Amino acid sequence: MKSTALISTLLLCQHHAMACVGCRQPGVGGADEPQTVLAGVAFSWSVIIMLLFLAALVGGLGFYIAKTCRQVDRKNLVP
Repeated sequence: MKSTALISTLLLCQHHAMACVGCRQPGVGGADEPQTVLAGVAFSWSVIIMLLFLAALVGGLGFYIAKTCRQVDRKNLVP
């Protein structure tokens, strides 16, 4: 437990951060900057679509499990 706290403290106390040129100096990228902005937007949409797909998958699985449990309960309650 102490080693985890020590490692976390050391990682959080580092003073330098690495970033691409577009993130360090926005606006001076020249002709390459619109491409990086479009790439970022495409990345954002792809992540949102993947999260929606995962939510639909988990929701469908939950619905199927609930439906199956209801059917099993109906069969067991009938004399």
